[in-house]
Amino acid sequence: MKAVFRARVRKLARPSLTYLPRPSRELVPEFLASFPPDTRILNIGSGQTDYGAQVVNLDIEPGKHVQVVAKAEDLPFEDGTFSGVLLLAVLEHVADAKLTLSEIRRVLCPDGALLVAIPFIQGYHPAPLDRRRFTREGLQAELEQEGFVVDATGLVNGPASAMAWVTAEFLALLVSGRSRRMHRVALSATSWIALPIKYLDPWLIRHEMAEVIASGVWARARRRKTDVDEV
Repeated sequence: MKAVFRARVRKLARPSLTYLPRPSRELVPEFLASFPPDTRILNIGSGQTDYGAQVVNLDIEPGKHVQVVAKAEDLPFEDGTFSGVLLLAVLEHVADAKLTLSEIRRVLCPDGALLVAIPFIQGYHPAPLDRRRFTREGLQAELEQEGFVVDATGLVNGPASAMAWVTAEFLALLVSGRSRRMHRVALSATSWIALPIKYLDPWLIRHEMAEVIASGVWARARRRKTDVDEV
């Protein structure tokens, strides 16, 4: 109850500046629905999410719905344990992205699927650190280099979300007098000022050039089969 209260207080102090259009909200339900109900899915960096009995929730810290506490770079599962993996807003935070993807590939069964989402243009948000960003084509290239076949890519959040986040941070820097403490205080106000901008995303995300300043991108990929898998 205390954790829920603190989360609500944080949300009031600084609202989310990213907008999830309907297609983005349907990514996870559609991904999960593509598997038979008796298959196992791994949710890495699960946080407070709970997608049902078939999903195993893993995070680096204990939580209400967290079933396994571990790092993404060292997954405590045998090879080929899962039919699918969710990696949502996590890859930017891990210490080693290549090792994380290698571990995911290892625990996926042959032809198992991965749904990954990561920021492209977003402000710094440590959890505990914030290490990287990807364009849509950059994410695809990274996955292909680590042994995946990419089936589809898209935008999670559009240009309006990116502009809202950057605007809030810019204004906070502008009025905070070069003070870290004042920046945090100012950001609570400037986030509310910039908030309406994000609601332009349902329109802007459909623009054929939206990806040039999109806030976040996603990809769905399959574990590439090896000669060993064919035996």
